[in-house]
Amino acid sequence: MDTCFVCRKHNGLESAPPGGYIYEDEHWMVCHAPGKLGPLGTLFIESKRHFLDYAEMTNEESASLGDVMRKIYHNLKLLTEAERVYQVTMMDGAPHFQSWLVPRRVTDTEKGMKFLARDDSCSDEDAAALAEKLREAMKK
Repeated sequence: MDTCFVCRKHNGLESAPPGGYIYEDEHWMVCHAPGKLGPLGTLFIESKRHFLDYAEMTNEESASLGDVMRKIYHNLKLLTEAERVYQVTMMDGAPHFQSWLVPRRVTDTEKGMKFLARDDSCSDEDAAALAEKLREAMKK
């Protein structure tokens, strides 16, 4: 869709995510968020097809999401030394299915909503470097 930011990004009409896409299959694309949007390791899992939420997923999309989540959680925890990975799915900013993954490290003092509400960021350079490491790890 021409008016959807995520669709436009997938079609190269918006800025590429830091480090490019980490993982892609027939249903999903995974990338690091721009540094200003969250701590190092904040990822977006985006549907390739334009739809809003879980209710609009096909059976194939629904079934494959679990495999993608399992692999990306494992590698994100490993490479960021995260104790937890929070998943946030709202679709208010862009009406296109996207789920945010935000790693919380052992050294982070806040937890839960307090952690997610922090004004936290990283550099796009650090995000791109982590994206490359995650891309390599996802191939294994």
